[in-house]
Amino acid sequence: VYKRQKYLSERKQFGVPLTSFQLVQEKLTRMMGSIQAIMMFNWRTTALYEQDKVSIGQIALNKAWATLRGREVVALGRELLGGNGIVLDNYVIKGMADMEVLYTYEGTYDVNALVAGRELTGIAAFKASSKQ
Repeated sequence: VYKRQKYLSERKQFGVPLTSFQLVQEKLTRMMGSIQAIMMFNWRTTALYEQDKVSIGQIALNKAWATLRGREVVALGRELLGGNGIVLDNYVIKGMADMEVLYTYEGTYDVNALVAGRELTGIAAFKASSKQ
């Protein structure tokens, strides 16, 4: 976020820094809020794990939610840079590719969401029906 903020502060449009525009500030705020929430969720899940009080459903919920929000953060970062967001020199596209890896490995977002849903409802929605 800080690199994006520096870039947006230095880049001018209509004679003023891009950071002076409302939607730019909203996107930066949303990015920072999501990053802070992800960090706190991860911290709390880790603390519960260290106390041996965390469930598989809680871990799955953390992984699903954090990677979903992480995808949003990097997408917003790319949007803020406009066309420069796809240039490799700015590392945003690399960040997007890295986030896709986190979103899809270790069971993918969908499987983690279903594992969390199973714990919330007591019903395994991803289990194949035994009736045919």
